[in-house]
Amino acid sequence: MKIFRSLEHPRFRHYFFGQTISVIGFWLQSIAQAWLVYRLTDSAVMLGLVTFASFIPMLIAAPFAGLVTDRVDRRTMVLVTQVAQMLQAFALAALTLGGWVEPHHVVWLALVQGIANTFDGPARHSLLPVMVGGTRDLHNAIALNSLVMNLGRFAGPAIAGVLLVWIGEGWCFVLNGVSYLAVIASLTRLPSNRAERPTQSLVREFSEGFVWVWTNLPARLVMINLVLVSFCAPNYQTMMPVFAREVFAGDARLQGLLVSCAGAGALAGTMMLAARSSTAGIARVINVGSLAAGIGLTVFSLSPSLGLAAIALTAVGFGVIVTGAGTNTLLQSLVEERLRGRVISLYMMAFLGTMPVGGFVVGWLTEQFGPQPSLAAYGLVSIASALMLWRRQPAIAAALATGTGRPRDGSGQGDAEGKERDRGANAGGGGRG
Repeated sequence: MKIFRSLEHPRFRHYFFGQTISVIGFWLQSIAQAWLVYRLTDSAVMLGLVTFASFIPMLIAAPFAGLVTDRVDRRTMVLVTQVAQMLQAFALAALTLGGWVEPHHVVWLALVQGIANTFDGPARHSLLPVMVGGTRDLHNAIALNSLVMNLGRFAGPAIAGVLLVWIGEGWCFVLNGVSYLAVIASLTRLPSNRAERPTQSLVREFSEGFVWVWTNLPARLVMINLVLVSFCAPNYQTMMPVFAREVFAGDARLQGLLVSCAGAGALAGTMMLAARSSTAGIARVINVGSLAAGIGLTVFSLSPSLGLAAIALTAVGFGVIVTGAGTNTLLQSLVEERLRGRVISLYMMAFLGTMPVGGFVVGWLTEQFGPQPSLAAYGLVSIASALMLWRRQPAIAAALATGTGRPRDGSGQGDAEGKERDRGANAGGGGRG
């Protein structure tokens, strides 16, 4: 099937299935961790603090992680970060099962996971051209990589809701630790991917990624939109224990069900992106996703019924993933290989690094004004960002049409595109598998 064409590459296929298992484990831990903290503290602020600890390293250290990614063997870097996250899960499991866990333990271990994720993300995304043998199927691989994340988001929370009732938080953390073995095994099949020896000063290299994003009009506009949407829309997850227990009078199973509704929307979004044959029109797709996320979040926050809330969360999940994965696709289709790690790190800083600040702020707002008006305000900010991006669509289209920011879709059009595709193929060892 066209939608799964990247799976024709054995390296990507092994990664896809290994990562699917690992991501389900990640969501088991995420849901169990949030429920554990809220059970121990009854505090929305503490929920926001854990989210803050999980993602603040992405905001602070992502540019440095991107620089390291463009200097070292990317495969080794991902293996190290995956092992670190596995050990973090086992440590949290031991504290919980032993009855020693305290809220500050969860916060510090969330910080450890956040640091590992900061270095894992740019390196892992930079390996995608290696897995698919170049850039021809890269946009499909990016979409399927997002599909992996959202298969886990769809299945993980629902499974976690049941397991939390049956076996408790500690065993959810154990299962997450075991799940990392699958992706570690898939990564051992990849060849080494050491970057070229740097020829510029460290300061110059560090700044290059920022300069490229700021001077490329399409990249700059979609990144600004991504920062605003990511600050607001994904933080429905931070407040989900509050909505499940206080607004809808449910338990951990309802929390898992609601997050799974968002996962279903995200799954639909990634399937839509994977079915696209090229990157043409991707900026408008990003715009639609941002608007869906804002409207969905606003409706969810003010919903008088559980059914409407579930439908609204589906729209939020769809919008967030289309905005995030679409932005990633546009950036990776524009950037040259030597800057890939640094630009991806800035993307991840915008997509994931802004979430902790948004999570901490929404936790504080919830304490002051309640969960519903707080999330409604976040929804309105996302809508405003989408409308501002819509106004700039003609400028984006003009920049892409004149070649100042034209995506490479693997169609072979243009010498620059062909040279870049050849470089990607060489990095991937040439050809399929």
